[in-house]
Amino acid sequence: MYYTGILKSFFSFLLVVCCLVFLAGCAGVYGLRDDPRISIADIRVVDAKPMETVFLVQLRILNPNDIPLDLHGIQCDLEIDGRPFASGIAASDQVVPAHGTATIPVQLYASVFDMISSVVDLIRIADPNKAKDKVFSYTLSGTVGIGIQRSRKQIPFTSSGELSLGGFSQMP
Repeated sequence: MYYTGILKSFFSFLLVVCCLVFLAGCAGVYGLRDDPRISIADIRVVDAKPMETVFLVQLRILNPNDIPLDLHGIQCDLEIDGRPFASGIAASDQVVPAHGTATIPVQLYASVFDMISSVVDLIRIADPNKAKDKVFSYTLSGTVGIGIQRSRKQIPFTSSGELSLGGFSQMP
């Protein structure tokens, strides 16, 4: 009986060690040391309609890992001065090389109702010449779908900074 207890303990210990080795192996196969970093590279007005404005946002994806990342789509929301401003989604079948970057175009749609609060701030500026110098804080958040070695993962991201009206240019 004494040996049966030792044998059970040994097999339990062996099972735990095997599980830990298996889990560590899966993490190593997945290969992501760091999540990719995402930021706004450019933003332009594409179309302005009575009820919505369409922006083309170029998102910069930085891959700090030793393996390439297969991009499989992105979803994002843009807030300006803490208020919801625009949302968008894009399919993308690009590869970001190891220790490299790529840009993804995403169309963001802003309804006139979401834009009203930002426009009110502009109206408060007395001098129209100073309006284009006004700086707005922004927060871009969402998820990017990446694939690595036949597995997929949704990675959340947040990027923030400042925009000026001089940064919004009309597309030709």
